[in-house]
Amino acid sequence: MTLTLIQMRPALGPLLRWAHRRHVVAAQGPDDLGYALHAILAAAFGAQAPKPFVLLDPPRRHARPGADPAPQLLGYTTGDVAGLRDHAAAFADPEVAEALDLDGLAAKAMPARFSAGTRLGFRTRIRPTVRRDRDGDRARTREQDAYLAALDPYEGQPAPFSRGEVYRDWLARHLAAGGAELEMASLDAFRLGRGLRRGRDRELRQIPSSSPTMKGAAGHPDATVTGVLAVRDPEAFAALLARGVGRHRAFGFGMLLLRPPG
Repeated sequence: MTLTLIQMRPALGPLLRWAHRRHVVAAQGPDDLGYALHAILAAAFGAQAPKPFVLLDPPRRHARPGADPAPQLLGYTTGDVAGLRDHAAAFADPEVAEALDLDGLAAKAMPARFSAGTRLGFRTRIRPTVRRDRDGDRARTREQDAYLAALDPYEGQPAPFSRGEVYRDWLARHLAAGGAELEMASLDAFRLGRGLRRGRDRELRQIPSSSPTMKGAAGHPDATVTGVLAVRDPEAFAALLARGVGRHRAFGFGMLLLRPPG
């Protein structure tokens, strides 16, 4: 399997106009760009659309009017880059090409594999949730913030752990299942976000969460973690890199961005 890292710099104005016309972004705005990016990448590249992907340096809510936030979209794909360009040239609408700045698409091939014992620094944006059945009914399964799930046995008592510790353990389990050992990790950013997806009626809906979060407001965890990992199983790690970590990978979560471990 050949994994390719692609880079684009979306134009936020055209992107948001495209998304609003197609009702793939909530009326409240750019907090919900994950679904819009998922949709426009599919419109540009079809089945070869990068997944996982991440939008770096997204617009700040209080950015100076007229300022160019210059976000950067990075994603992994197993598709051929020439094939991506050919598909976009043949089928992407002009407004899709403008919004994603397809003329500026850059790409590089990732190493075919990392040897066992290789240490890698990383950054990842994750949605650390666990799946919970309601009253044992799997048809009523909901996602719950992993931190809130860990707090359940301690209701009314001080928590013996921090949110960062819970998310570190969550990430360590997912990395271990993907052939890597987590050596160190730091929770660099956290917020509560809303997850959006199409319902059966094709209307855009918020993904329900099973528990209230801070101050009674419902939401989903959105955490950015940096750290160092060690590859233990090269084949499993290659699959993890291509697949991403956790859920919601099609909406901007779970991409492992690699960097030197020092």
